[in-house]
Amino acid sequence: MRRTGVDQASGGDVVLGLDAGTTSAKAVVVDRAGEILASGGSDPIAVLSTPDGGREQDPAEIWQAFTDAGRRAVEGLGSGVGVAALAVAAQSGSVIPVAVGGSAERAITWMDTRFRSVPENWSDGVAASVRAVSGWMPTPGVGLSTIVGLQAPGTRKPGADPAPVWRWASVDDYLVFRLTGQWATNPSNAAGMQLMDVATRTWSDDLCRLAGIDPGLLSPIRESGSTAGELAGEAAAALGLDAGTPVVIGGHDQACAALGLGVVDPGDLFLSAGTAWVLTAVTDRADVAALPPSLNLSPHVLDGVWTASENLGGLGAMLAETPPARTQDAFVTCGERVHQALEGAGEFAAGGDELTMVGGGTRFKELVEVMAGMIGRPVVTRPEAAWPALGAARLAAAALGWVPAGEAT
Repeated sequence: MRRTGVDQASGGDVVLGLDAGTTSAKAVVVDRAGEILASGGSDPIAVLSTPDGGREQDPAEIWQAFTDAGRRAVEGLGSGVGVAALAVAAQSGSVIPVAVGGSAERAITWMDTRFRSVPENWSDGVAASVRAVSGWMPTPGVGLSTIVGLQAPGTRKPGADPAPVWRWASVDDYLVFRLTGQWATNPSNAAGMQLMDVATRTWSDDLCRLAGIDPGLLSPIRESGSTAGELAGEAAAALGLDAGTPVVIGGHDQACAALGLGVVDPGDLFLSAGTAWVLTAVTDRADVAALPPSLNLSPHVLDGVWTASENLGGLGAMLAETPPARTQDAFVTCGERVHQALEGAGEFAAGGDELTMVGGGTRFKELVEVMAGMIGRPVVTRPEAAWPALGAARLAAAALGWVPAGEAT
């Protein structure tokens, strides 16, 4: 993995991994052997909904939940145990318009549907170009369409516009800035902005031009596992850590969860079965032209591999709303949807001998059995855990030289 590394003189016996999810934040403290010593969580993060499809969060509440989770995990340590480094996993796609000085009023989440007409109005040629460069199918709820929509005339009532945008951030680089005073994102999170050239892992001039922004308004893309900076005083106090603690660049929560689960080799398959279900295949081919239309390509948090993912929709929500008498039918529906996704993924999913499954869907033993039968391969369930936070912790441990991130177990 490409990284600048962390000063080996950094003291401490453990690392802290933090996960800034959409609904809440989680954190784990991990020792040199990879064991979780303590964990912490936050209260739910409120989502402001509007009748026109708006789904926004307050960046201050995101930060509060993030530091609450981290502090609670740190408080679970015994006396004399020092944190050597920390890293952040974060949701992707949400957009935070930042004013001069770093102030931010709102985060337009990936759940927002107000700007769904933006990609719908692109010509076939523009849509094909977006796909070829970014690796993602044109879609609402990501940076490109949201930024275009936010800049459209009439998006806000006259007199209600915020200060001019000095930086277009997402959750990950906003939190890194709050932690260190430095702006930095990573390839796996930058993919969710749909402004990155997935082949070069740099901001695309063409996609930024389509968004109507200068690439200089985006945070520098730094490799996962490199060092973002040192923990600043205010952030250190909020987390209960020492100022100067190294902050390591993390990644997208799905990619960090894959690392935490050990889903790191080409052909490995991972199903996140929460409220929404997401199927991910690890690949060593960054070939967008060969990618089935159903899959989006993003860098993994490890060098040399990518993730090809498909959002299967709200199958978890469907299960929760299914009456007991129709449960079996719901299980079959879920199994059929996963089978279709694997078939549609073609060679990108052909090498996986088994499917690793996490999330609320794992509570249904019969669902797992039905699914395994329909897809023709074992489904290995893993217990509920803060997998993205664990993956982030492993990136921090690898930056310290404790163990290569991809070999952590």
